[in-house]
Amino acid sequence: MDAELSKAPLVVVTGGLGRVATVVLPWLRKHFRVRLVDSAAAARRVEGLVQADIGDPDEARQVLAGADAVLHLAGNSSPWQTWDNVYAANVWTTQVTLEAAAANGVPKVVLASSLHAAGEYNRPQYRPVDPRLDPRPCCPYGLGKVVLEALGRMHAERTGASVTCLRLGLTGWPPAERRYLGQWLSDDDAGRLTLAALGARERFGVHFGVSANTRNHWDITSARHELGYRPEDDSEALADRAGPSSGPVCRLFDPETSE
Repeated sequence: MDAELSKAPLVVVTGGLGRVATVVLPWLRKHFRVRLVDSAAAARRVEGLVQADIGDPDEARQVLAGADAVLHLAGNSSPWQTWDNVYAANVWTTQVTLEAAAANGVPKVVLASSLHAAGEYNRPQYRPVDPRLDPRPCCPYGLGKVVLEALGRMHAERTGASVTCLRLGLTGWPPAERRYLGQWLSDDDAGRLTLAALGARERFGVHFGVSANTRNHWDITSARHELGYRPEDDSEALADRAGPSSGPVCRLFDPETSE
């Protein structure tokens, strides 16, 4: 690490070995000191990686010590989970992370939400979906993200910290099926969005996180104007390689209209 970067702000990334963290890490390392936190860290050698259970309050407080920001990516992203699993993997870990952030006086928090928090709007009559609409989750996973956003708002109001919730689309994967073209977030745009969110000083905000896709299903105006997000990629460049739907996922997709 060069001398200038050694003085950079410290961002703690939960779920540090996960898909989204892996995608955005190169962007983070250009501007921040990074502490990656993951329960599976023992078997990996990665700079700045710490093994910890972010769902354990004591461990969470320890790994967030000295942080200038936390990027909370830990959780289970499967839309097929039961509510019990969603609560344990996503809701509880968010609550513990926010409590640890409060205990350490962390001034900036970015929470990974999901399009599933508004999945019932993924219909032609609502597109592009406005993030200011009331949440309408399409599955237990989406409901968990609605709770995550509510916890984030409460944290911002109670502590004065800046909290940004990003309703991420398809991240870390190519849009192999046509139904994903309207919700794709490219690797580079994921990096741009994350940096914009970490730099934002809004008290609380919820924004959709997708690329500048021609199939404009999710309105990213607020991310552009309030965060300064400048996406450069478009899923249409990959449309020729996208095939039909492979099967049901959850109510985020209406079989007759989602493509």
